[in-house]
Amino acid sequence: MKHIYLIISIIGAMIASVNLNAQTPEEVVERMSAEIAKGDSLGMSFDMVMSIPILGEFRSTNYTLGNKMRLEVTIQGNKNITWSDGTTDWTYDADKNEVTISNSKPKADNNNQGDTGLVTGVNEGYDLSFDKKTDDKTWYITCKKSKSNKEKDDPKRIDIAVSKADYMTVYMKTKMKAIGISMEKFKLGVTEDQVTFNPADYPTAKIIDERE
Repeated sequence: MKHIYLIISIIGAMIASVNLNAQTPEEVVERMSAEIAKGDSLGMSFDMVMSIPILGEFRSTNYTLGNKMRLEVTIQGNKNITWSDGTTDWTYDADKNEVTISNSKPKADNNNQGDTGLVTGVNEGYDLSFDKKTDDKTWYITCKKSKSNKEKDDPKRIDIAVSKADYMTVYMKTKMKAIGISMEKFKLGVTEDQVTFNPADYPTAKIIDERE
């Protein structure tokens, strides 16, 4: 009988441990948002893929560090790189071998979250649930727009995958105005050099200064 009680105790402790470790999708997203927030000081890089009807798929690689950013995008075989410090933009057109300098446009984004706001903002205005394909390595979370969410521009559904190893976003997928949007390959850590335009790297490029 002592062995039976011991087995019951062990199983009971294991069940209690599983229950303690169980997390809701809201808790997972909160932990994920905390990881994304580290990018404010450490910097962050990610890819954004846009699928536009008729035009096809476009991919950009984004690097952000504080107020600085670098955007790399290839359109119809032509590579463009834009650096910005929030005041000035430098855009390199590889096909023309030109660098255009211009004043930065005021940001329309009012929540200071930038592009990652689509990922970190789902705890507000969305009903979250785990997808059935959640496995040992990844949480797959379905975010459906709440009936109480009256923001007409918010997408009706957002799908997020989160790593169980470090709570980092694996991807975010959604659709806005028939345009498919996917953010993926999130990485923490960006250097100052990665987000700063260096004219020495483009010694033969023509410089066009359009600043007022």
